Amino acid sequence: MPAPVLTRPARTLPAGARLIALAPDAAHAVRVLALAGEGASLAALLPADGEDPSLRIARQAATLAERIVSHVLGIAHGPSAGGLRGETLELEAELEQLRRALPLAAARQMPTVENASLALAGEWMTEAALEAHGHALMLMTHPEYEVVAGIRALHPAETLARAAERVLHVAETWAAHDGLLELEIEASYWFSERWSAEDDGDERGERSVHRRMEWALAERPTLARGESVLASLLHSMEVAGWSKLRRQAARALVRSVTGAFQVLERRADGEVARVRSLTDNRELHVRDPYGEAVPGRVLLGRALPSGGGEHVFALSTELVSAEDASDLRAMAADVRAFAARLPFAVALEATIADGLYGARLPRPVSPAADPDDALLRLEELHARMTERGLAQPVEHPGPVPGGATAELLAVPSDAVLRAWVGALSGATGSVPAAPLRRPAEPRYGT
Repeated sequence: MPAPVLTRPARTLPAGARLIALAPDAAHAVRVLALAGEGASLAALLPADGEDPSLRIARQAATLAERIVSHVLGIAHGPSAGGLRGETLELEAELEQLRRALPLAAARQMPTVENASLALAGEWMTEAALEAHGHALMLMTHPEYEVVAGIRALHPAETLARAAERVLHVAETWAAHDGLLELEIEASYWFSERWSAEDDGDERGERSVHRRMEWALAERPTLARGESVLASLLHSMEVAGWSKLRRQAARALVRSVTGAFQVLERRADGEVARVRSLTDNRELHVRDPYGEAVPGRVLLGRALPSGGGEHVFALSTELVSAEDASDLRAMAADVRAFAARLPFAVALEATIADGLYGARLPRPVSPAADPDDALLRLEELHARMTERGLAQPVEHPGPVPGGATAELLAVPSDAVLRAWVGALSGATGSVPAAPLRRPAEPRYGT
């Protein structure tokens, strides 16, 4: 009988959260914070006057977000609702000055305090609640109240796992300042997507996206830097203003371990499980306060070191009920077979897609939107790599498409870029239609 894939806890607000209706002055502060999210984006259109105006607004918004969260949580010496109203004055003045300085067309795009999107304020406050206070937070509207905040304290294990997910997005944004890094990330996403199940937008798809981000940003060494994107970010000045939790999460991702781990036993205190890798017999002690890791289950994903010789599994981990020895042997054999030709983390993704969800692999994923887009990417990659002495010109294997460069990149040391370049080269003529595939059929999972 197939081993079932188990449902993991939702990523939104944990069960048992408290709902708090904000007083009008506190709700106003949230609205100003939402406006600041819009303003920070539009401020990038203005010339810097000694300091980037978008960064100045973002810094003030982050400070206000932390103060609002302190008020919601009732932190000692935190501001009252009336005090928050006063603390918004400086940011409100900054945003009004921004509105006057923007070109007329851009100024019209900037909403008012009353109609700014609460989702933007929610992002600031979620980050502040997690990184400064170890809480989950969600903003909601209510027919009788302007703004309602849902909050709950998190176990340190989940706090680290949630922070690890957020720092991946920070790393992705930071890499956009380096053209070659950005292209390498795009190549990594394309490469790993071909070995994943199709994303239908549900929790399963979200877990797959984050596993691929973990590999592309925290594990895969880049040609641009000689180390992973996240490792490079940790060596930059960018981290000077980071919270302790964000630094811990970033380091945990860089030092993480990926694999298929069978749960052997659970310690008497009920929070720590001993797991063993199905492929190399490595054993780990995993802190699991929610009772997911119990004997008879397998966790396929990434374990983050959390200190004291323990690990915490990333939220992207798949949880499978697999007590049958044949299922365990099949999983181990699949991981090893895929790993013979793929990076290990991608091999694990392929095992999940093929064995648990019945995907036909590799999936046909276009490397570009159309032939012109493929050509632009080839030429940009060529330019970025030649300026760093990483490109080797080779003869074009066939007729050169109209307007295309006659040079391709030979990147023998990097299988990911080599595959992407080959796919882009093929796409400059035409992007083939996806072949017909039989329906997905899981083999040891449902």
